[in-house]
Amino acid sequence: MKLLPAAFLVLLSLATQAQTPFLHADGPKIVDAQNHEVLLQGMNLGGWLLQEGYMMKPGYGGTQGSVKKVLYGAGLTDAAVEKFYQQYRDNFITKTDIDFIAQQGFNCIRLPLHYDLFLTEKQRAVRNGVIRGTVPYADYVAKLKEWQQKGELFREPQKLEAIRIIDKTLAWCAANKMYVVLDLHAAPGAQGTDSNISDALQPLDFWKEPVYQDITNGLWAVLARRYKNDSRIAMYDLVNEPNHVPGDNPPIQAMLERLINTVRATGDQHLLLLEGNGYGNNYNAIERRTFTHPENLVYNAHRYNMAKYPLSNAPDASNPDANQLGTIGNLLRFRETQNVPVWVGETGENTPVWMGEAARNLNSAGIGWCQWTYKRFNDKPIAALLRIKPPYLVDVKSAAELPQILENIRFKNCLPNPDVIAALKAELKK
Repeated sequence: MKLLPAAFLVLLSLATQAQTPFLHADGPKIVDAQNHEVLLQGMNLGGWLLQEGYMMKPGYGGTQGSVKKVLYGAGLTDAAVEKFYQQYRDNFITKTDIDFIAQQGFNCIRLPLHYDLFLTEKQRAVRNGVIRGTVPYADYVAKLKEWQQKGELFREPQKLEAIRIIDKTLAWCAANKMYVVLDLHAAPGAQGTDSNISDALQPLDFWKEPVYQDITNGLWAVLARRYKNDSRIAMYDLVNEPNHVPGDNPPIQAMLERLINTVRATGDQHLLLLEGNGYGNNYNAIERRTFTHPENLVYNAHRYNMAKYPLSNAPDASNPDANQLGTIGNLLRFRETQNVPVWVGETGENTPVWMGEAARNLNSAGIGWCQWTYKRFNDKPIAALLRIKPPYLVDVKSAAELPQILENIRFKNCLPNPDVIAALKAELKK
């Protein structure tokens, strides 16, 4: 029998999904369909779909909007900026990058998504107008409400840039028997005050302007309907790193309750990764018992060791607040007392010794983890697998400088950080 191309692609998709069976929670463990425990050891693809300021140049701060302003200041038109970003996305991560990550031994990719890639190009142009200074912010919010009321948001998912990227990432990862975590990294309206992750037009409006949570809820409904039967996806990370939330934890619990119920109403039973206050770590009043659907939830921690907030990798290190995750001791006790899996969605940005120790001790505790991040711009060795050579995008003065940047971000032109690669590779699949 001769298969039509479309039928062949369907069979190929089913075959690749079979290599990554659905995951679910069994008490404190993440397991596959045969109830074999799965330890997700992942790599974050930071800097691809959201350009965090500090990743674009050492010492640089600001939002992706700040980076776009540099391009506008260099004389690029709206169309030219859109074209550049399309080329940037096409070059920054390719199948070759995913193959390389898999070759190191990672079995999972966390895909940080920017909300604006779920907008159509015309809708995104209005948001870009706010960044450029040609559209008042209030007008953008009014347009969002109009699009929301008319059902014009996410109406044709298959035509949206974010869906295109998700689908090709799923295919690349499945070819390597790797899972994918869909992470709403920059939520509409800004889920915190951190300029890197939120790409804020107005900080904290996610919590102050109801349309933003309505949009987020609608987005997860669309994603759940589209991917509910896709076993290549390990988890949905509903909202990344809430921080400085007005009203503290109760608004986070209410938001997560709504999103969980929306996903479950579609029949989607994927694992749902929850992130608490204070950059995904505090779960007071957000415990599993507080949710209508407590099944298949995973609790997250983001582990970074900084001078202001030192973090020990000791297996018995603890924090007096039992619901403040991050230390391995608290993660273990929370997992046991709440009878729920835990996962470290981000860790890294440190010395190879610290990162290797973190991976080793988390592995010993049966806690999966995901390294931040795969590659970013720097002229010196950094805490990533790869680094991108200057020139820096935030320094451009004309469009003539952009082709070199687009070339430098390609896998073949990135420089390895061998100490980091060796430290992490030594701890994978153990």
